[in-house]
Amino acid sequence: MHRMLLAAFFTIGLASRLCAQAAPETADWPQWRGPKRDGISTETGLLKQWPKDGPKVLWQVDTVGVGYSSISIKDGRIFTQGDLDGVEHVIALDLKDGHRLWAVRPDGAARWLDQQVAAEFKKIDRNGDGVIDEVEALQRFGWDFNAWDKPAEGVSGRAEKLFERLDANKDGKLSFAEAGPVLRDLFARIDAEDKTADPSALAKERTKALIAELDKNGDGKLDRKEVKGSALDSLFDRIDQKVADTQKGDGFLTAEEMEAYFLKQEKGKDGVILPAELAAFYAKQAPKGDGILTQDELNFSFGGYRDGTGDGPRGTPTVDGDRVYSESALGDLTCLEAATGKTIWHVNLSRDLAGGRPGWGYSESPLVMGDHLIVTPGGKKGTIAALDKKTGAVVWRSEGVTEGAQYSSPQLVEIGGVRQIVQFANASCFGVTADGGKPLWKYGAANNGTANCTTPIVYSDCVFASSAYGTGGGLAKISTDGAAQKADQVYFEKKMANHHGGIVKVGDWMYGFGSSLMCMNFMTGEIKWQARSVSKGSLVVADGMLYLLGEGHEMALADASPEEYRERGRFKLPTRGRPSWAHPVVAGGRLYLRDQNFLTVYDVKAP
Repeated sequence: MHRMLLAAFFTIGLASRLCAQAAPETADWPQWRGPKRDGISTETGLLKQWPKDGPKVLWQVDTVGVGYSSISIKDGRIFTQGDLDGVEHVIALDLKDGHRLWAVRPDGAARWLDQQVAAEFKKIDRNGDGVIDEVEALQRFGWDFNAWDKPAEGVSGRAEKLFERLDANKDGKLSFAEAGPVLRDLFARIDAEDKTADPSALAKERTKALIAELDKNGDGKLDRKEVKGSALDSLFDRIDQKVADTQKGDGFLTAEEMEAYFLKQEKGKDGVILPAELAAFYAKQAPKGDGILTQDELNFSFGGYRDGTGDGPRGTPTVDGDRVYSESALGDLTCLEAATGKTIWHVNLSRDLAGGRPGWGYSESPLVMGDHLIVTPGGKKGTIAALDKKTGAVVWRSEGVTEGAQYSSPQLVEIGGVRQIVQFANASCFGVTADGGKPLWKYGAANNGTANCTTPIVYSDCVFASSAYGTGGGLAKISTDGAAQKADQVYFEKKMANHHGGIVKVGDWMYGFGSSLMCMNFMTGEIKWQARSVSKGSLVVADGMLYLLGEGHEMALADASPEEYRERGRFKLPTRGRPSWAHPVVAGGRLYLRDQNFLTVYDVKAP
């Protein structure tokens, strides 16, 4: 009996040690879309049904910065990118509780930023007093500068001080000539409607005053040359009424056209700004800074990608051994020590590799291929570049393929016995040889002229590519004849118009968000089912289940089955002010959701 108990304890202990040794491997998610870049987790033993309020939250941090980068996981560390205090950083967190291990500005990127900010500061500081004051800041950046101007204590009277500086003739009101060059588009917003005035009479009075001021040739109407630099300059085409035969204006602003515009679009406005109007605008917009930009605050303007659809980096770091490779939205490609964040090498895809940054910033996640790192600078020197992963030196460029870069990430595959890199760029989805970047085939039916984001699905000798903006997705069969390959379309389905949420293939079927979430046969294009689910979003597959993240802040679990859409749980996420676009990750029995500067980790392991 004693020996049996010892044997049992030995077996349990051995099993525990084996599980402990295996845990780091199963917990790893070292790159974009997982170990094989296919959006499939190897996890098993996960929940098949979520509780009413969703799975248990293990921890949450708000230290990963603004951005849409997903995460990678290796050896107990989580890696991502985020915009911290206006500057793009690469960030490492501890896997256990999410505390930040390091957050770095890569050396080369930091040096360039410091140089740019110093030069820009000198240019903006027109009076040379060593300060970028409110007028200088508004002239250069408009109202946006207030997002970078850090809160300061005891600040008051900003509107009054600005009014005093702009009121050149000291008549107690600001004309467009006085304030327009500084306030620009804000001028019309600040000029408040006078509800006590007669709108029609006010429109006539404004029109009469403007014609008297601007009509240099005395013909009673205004041409483009006469209104240049005035309040009417940017409004000219909106005021100049269309002639029916041409749908264009005649190139002159008449009194009737101006009166009609003011009465409809600027009803009750007199075209000047009073002190109370400027003070009311400042009070409503509530700027909390001091109205002065320092060099540190100026970093925000140049230290990261800025866009009305969402700031910050997009790509996910790639971990290879003891090194991390990251690519920022501005094209800063960096190799770092995984343990410390120390920069090993840095190049910029635009400045150093003559690439063309796409409109919404570089968004790809670098691909490690043996001793090489594969990236997509785009441009005339070659869409794809292979770099020595140890030094960053260029090994080859795809000189035969010179399309512009887009938002997809490359992948290494074998088609027809040829080892190749497949990428989705501006004009086509294509393949180039892995040993030199020579063109093999291309397929352009799935490309649109706006944004091509989705990582193509490659299986056997077929490639499925998809994009949104009214396009759809198509399957191309790649045939091989000696050293030559070509792509022939098998089918095209407009409904599978995947934007940026990715598609995952499981067996014969693929799942992705097009016009809705759908299950489609990879080889035939047959749509088995469609479901609204969480509306448009992104997804990952683990343990036979679809993990579905809607951009409208909902998370759902459903069966990865062609039979029908069967949902097994759903919960709402807090709204962070931007859509949820970072792809979810399932690794180590955990679900990771990145949303702007928050990273939340859920326990999805079955009991």
